[in-house]
Amino acid sequence: MIPVIFISGYSNTGKTTLVKNLIQSFKEMGYRVAAVKHAVHGYELDVQGRDTWHYCQAGADQVVVVGPGSLTRHQLYAQEPPFQEVLEMIEDVDLIIVEGFKKEAGPKVEVIRKGKERLPLGNDLIAVVSDEPLTQKVPCFANNDVDQLAKFIIDYFSL
Repeated sequence: MIPVIFISGYSNTGKTTLVKNLIQSFKEMGYRVAAVKHAVHGYELDVQGRDTWHYCQAGADQVVVVGPGSLTRHQLYAQEPPFQEVLEMIEDVDLIIVEGFKKEAGPKVEVIRKGKERLPLGNDLIAVVSDEPLTQKVPCFANNDVDQLAKFIIDYFSL
């Protein structure tokens, strides 16, 4: 099974920036990485008026776009699919980085910002990234310690 690390925290704490920087760090070290983003409020993948948008509007259950160097699969669901089903779609990577899905069980790195609330992550919390020094029972990393956090995750999963 592919290791999964969750990047958790409240809105506007820097989760997306951290995920982007972690992906770059892992790629520089030669790892293959998948990223999963939980869009709690929904999202639009396609641009209105484009061919694939028309296919979705016509009722297609799946739309696949293939081009030089990429393939995108848009699977339409009546309701959000189970998280485990999403993970099972991912293949051929060394690590899956998940932004969000904070209620799912699994190892989590919490992103904290001064003046923001903390998440109740309990035993799933393995590390913290913060813009201020903290005393924690888990390792704490500064915002710019991305390479050190990546190495911590590599050690954590024995990658």
